[in-house]
Amino acid sequence: MSDGTSETTRSFQTEAARFARFLIVGGGVALIYAGLFFALRYWLVPTWLANVIAFCCGVLFQYVMQTVWTFRASVRDSRQQARFLGVIVFGLVFSWLATTKMAPVIGYGDRIGAALVIFVLPVFNFALYRFWVFRDQQSNRL
Repeated sequence: MSDGTSETTRSFQTEAARFARFLIVGGGVALIYAGLFFALRYWLVPTWLANVIAFCCGVLFQYVMQTVWTFRASVRDSRQQARFLGVIVFGLVFSWLATTKMAPVIGYGDRIGAALVIFVLPVFNFALYRFWVFRDQQSNRL
């Protein structure tokens, strides 16, 4: 193989490994959210409060793990933190639009709306994290 081809292969492998770490962290976020939410509900915490607590803990875990493990960046960058929160807000708006506006308008129900959130939103999030949130970091290392 020529140097260009092997460099392209290395670059692809680096991004594939980064995307795998991103998905693993996302799975951890889902487990943390569900575990906390159901535990809090078991202890009779009101639904809205259980959701807020579980969501905030999930976001905190996600920020730390995506920053340190997935993208190899520093957690102390305030511009990066603001951009990360922007992606979280984008995700909330996208989720709301997909489940309450897009799917019903085109004649599909909750399952299609949820599928959009489950399968499309992570791709948007990864792209936003990779090319916007963590763009200032030297994140090409595995």
